[in-house]
Amino acid sequence: MSRLVLTAVGGDLQDTVTLAENPDLHLAPGDVLVEVDAAPVNNADLLFTMGWFSAQPRLPQPLGAEGVGRVMQAGEDVDQTLVGRRVIILPTFVQGTWTDQVVVPASTVVPLSVTNQADALQLAMLPVNPATAYALLHDYATLRPGDWIGLNLANSAVGNYVIALAKRAGIRTLAVVRRESAAEQVRALGADAVVVDGADLGERISAALGGERLRLALEGTTDPAQTAALVQSLEDGGTVVTFAAATGQAPSVPVGDLIYRGIVLRAFFILNWIRDTPRKELEIVYTELADLVEQGVLTAPVEATYPLEDHRAALAHAAKAERSGKILFVPRDRS
Repeated sequence: MSRLVLTAVGGDLQDTVTLAENPDLHLAPGDVLVEVDAAPVNNADLLFTMGWFSAQPRLPQPLGAEGVGRVMQAGEDVDQTLVGRRVIILPTFVQGTWTDQVVVPASTVVPLSVTNQADALQLAMLPVNPATAYALLHDYATLRPGDWIGLNLANSAVGNYVIALAKRAGIRTLAVVRRESAAEQVRALGADAVVVDGADLGERISAALGGERLRLALEGTTDPAQTAALVQSLEDGGTVVTFAAATGQAPSVPVGDLIYRGIVLRAFFILNWIRDTPRKELEIVYTELADLVEQGVLTAPVEATYPLEDHRAALAHAAKAERSGKILFVPRDRS
């Protein structure tokens, strides 16, 4: 039995992440033991190792935020029918999912339908990015078929899921990307209008909308120029939601739009959403998303999988810019 552990905050992950053997798998009454089938490497995981995330490592810190697996044992206070069930593991940045087996509170897993046969790689990526996309489309505006939403960082994992979910609901998407190759990607996903960043971005967004207005703007770059360009076509009183900060800048909306047009700036963070959403609602959302994964509605490209023993190569691969898909840890017989 092995798991990946962070031994120091900051520095080169080739030196600070190690493979630890025989972790303590003692179950408290409210815990379950999960055999992990797949666990992705997210940018948040890398930020976490550097101490640049909301949660802070407690060394030695097991790594990995989300994943999918099967319950092997359940504590005495847990419904024993969970044993043998396939579950997704919600992110906490405490227990660590880059492992063969992990003990987690039963409250941090969501059982999937017994009939769900979706690919483990796709299910492993379900807890963070698809749930983020779902919340962005449901929690900040009442959207109806035919409405327009705008988003930048549209070729990101969250952007891909937003486009897929919006298309299924009949909501039209205007996607902003930084390069033409990314534009081709989001067009293939079904974005209704795609605009490449550059000069006169606001005017080109307006032209792509044909005079219509955005009901909602989803901002992932925190690039002030991109945000301003989206806001230019946002309806009065509309909302901008920041879901990432690719440039590292603070999100902002032009002051005239805030004061004179009543534009609202809000932010989304998946850990807060999981914490604040009632358990029953969480189960409903994740069950629906898992069903959409099984149906092929929701999917994300996978560039490579690695066993835990090859973690140095995996983490180096995950840190590369402009990858074509996600990096995941899987058991050696699946890699």
